[in-house]
Amino acid sequence: MGSLSHLATPLQLFNERAARDGFMLRWWLNDTVETTFSGMAGSGTELTESTTGVAADSDACVVFLNAWGGEGADREELRNAEQDALVETVAGVCDNTVVVVNTVGPRLLDAWIEHDNVTGVLYAGALGQESGNAIDDVLFGAANPSGRLVHTIARNESDYNPETVISATELDLDFSDGNYIDYKYFDYYNVTPRYEFGYGLSYTTFNYSSAVEVEVSAKLTSGFATGDRSIGGREDLWDVVATVSTSVSNTGSVIGAEVAQLYVSFPDAAGEPVRQLRGFAKVTIQPGESADVAFPLRRRDLSVWDVAGQEWKVEGGEYTLYVGASSRDFRAQTTLMIS
Repeated sequence: MGSLSHLATPLQLFNERAARDGFMLRWWLNDTVETTFSGMAGSGTELTESTTGVAADSDACVVFLNAWGGEGADREELRNAEQDALVETVAGVCDNTVVVVNTVGPRLLDAWIEHDNVTGVLYAGALGQESGNAIDDVLFGAANPSGRLVHTIARNESDYNPETVISATELDLDFSDGNYIDYKYFDYYNVTPRYEFGYGLSYTTFNYSSAVEVEVSAKLTSGFATGDRSIGGREDLWDVVATVSTSVSNTGSVIGAEVAQLYVSFPDAAGEPVRQLRGFAKVTIQPGESADVAFPLRRRDLSVWDVAGQEWKVEGGEYTLYVGASSRDFRAQTTLMIS
């Protein structure tokens, strides 16, 4: 693992922008400063700023949250009471509070997400050497965000799969949850998340065509894959057997990129989750224009593992194809019948 050639931090970029644009920037790099409701505490040369005092005098406040994570250690919490209290403290006196979340995986937000003064949340993920530029560009509107959640953010810890802890005395895990993980678990148990898998916002708006076309190859038949065995399974598992297409329009006033997503529901006989992601396409669209999106489906995408036959198999029956902006925001759908 090499070292970064350079590191652009959010504070560095905020300072550069403040000098360039002519606004005042004040900051703390910890949450242990005095919190009183006056702008300053003490007297004479002992005057010190307070979190709430400065927040109340600011046009906008940005609060950064994080969760420790790394190789060889699991995260021990999905929320942090001290960090949540900091957000509530700042939002209590600053009517334009933006929260930036730096973490790997989900982080619960419900302690403050509905606070009237929390006007935005930016999930910035794990930080890299250009994180300062990226966060600065998005917060100040120089770049239009187009990221999407790769996990579900729940409302409560209990909304996730039952906790499984491996300890010195519990070394075995049988993966009893099977394929029902993340959004598939939430769908199966009808649990409403705070923000679903695939969710994300933009500074523009997009409209999806209600027309979804499916082009089917003659190779698409029910039954087992029959190609030669190779690394990753039989070769015909990777044949494109259908292509789903539609169009997306930018109905806003600025250029933006939309991540269109394709989810598939299998026939009941397949015993699969309610819906599964089977494709996505990011398209950059100018205001007032449209773009076509296409999702190629391989035989593997429509197959299930047959335990008895020890092969991948396409079940016959009706498949429902959903196109939309997340795992719960579907804009159009159609069906595919496989005989």
